[in-house]
Amino acid sequence: MEIRHLQMVKEVASSGNLTKAADQLFLTQSALSHQLKEIESYFNTQLFIRDKKQMLLTQAGEVVLQAAEKILQEVADTRAKVRSLTDTESGEVRLCTQCYTSYHWLAGFLREFQQLYPKVDVKVELEAATHHADKHLLANKIDVAITEGDENPKFSYTPLFQDEFVAIIAPDHPWAGRRWVELEEFAAENYIMYNIPDEESDNFMMIFKNRRPLKVYKITLTEAILEMVKAGLGIAVLPTWVVRPYLQTGQLATVRITEKRILRTWFAATLKNKHLQPYTIAFINQLASYMKELDGYACPNETIADTIFM
Repeated sequence: MEIRHLQMVKEVASSGNLTKAADQLFLTQSALSHQLKEIESYFNTQLFIRDKKQMLLTQAGEVVLQAAEKILQEVADTRAKVRSLTDTESGEVRLCTQCYTSYHWLAGFLREFQQLYPKVDVKVELEAATHHADKHLLANKIDVAITEGDENPKFSYTPLFQDEFVAIIAPDHPWAGRRWVELEEFAAENYIMYNIPDEESDNFMMIFKNRRPLKVYKITLTEAILEMVKAGLGIAVLPTWVVRPYLQTGQLATVRITEKRILRTWFAATLKNKHLQPYTIAFINQLASYMKELDGYACPNETIADTIFM
């Protein structure tokens, strides 16, 4: 039994006539009769009663018709889903980034992207994937992960942009006006950091290594961290874009960390063995262009196509 047999049962039951059903299915009446004999032979029972020019369903025919309608609907739904996945102009991009605070660019970028690709939905996975981006990417639960590292051999990486970690200080702090500070100088200061060990441990270890600050404050909210710095209770280390509004109003100041600076590179990671839709590739390339204009620290001029097909 094949799909064509189920289509035949549905059409004959609907029209009640072999000739009409044959016309609807673009078959000869002889071919349709042959299909009917095949499916009745398959079930070893009569499905239709031939009454003059009418075709009446038997009880067994009713059962087969109900199954045929369900199966044909499933087939139609499956075709529609696959077509939506292979459509080069419409679909979904599932996204996450390793750090909550990296979403500062999202609203503005989505406005621009949706103007170019109005039929593409961008689904941001916040709670599920933020701290486990690699695992979710490997499980194909997301399409693009914005990450700091580029070490996983199973991923293709497209460099997006760089941001800089700087020391955040009060305007009257002794460091204000200096071009940079050395890491050793942090040990004489109170340090204010996020109360999220996974996000701050690398920075903390990089700065203090075998040293310890005078005192450590662990705060959940960025705004609270900046308010404590404003009050002169300590210093923080954050990306430049976090403190930008405060710098413009003179409420806070920044100083570079070491003469070489501390730059962090962000990448768009995708599965190497996964075929990416054109709109997903466009999403990554558009994001790289957008972030270059927004934050000013450009990565090498390399697109995802370069990364995948090198």
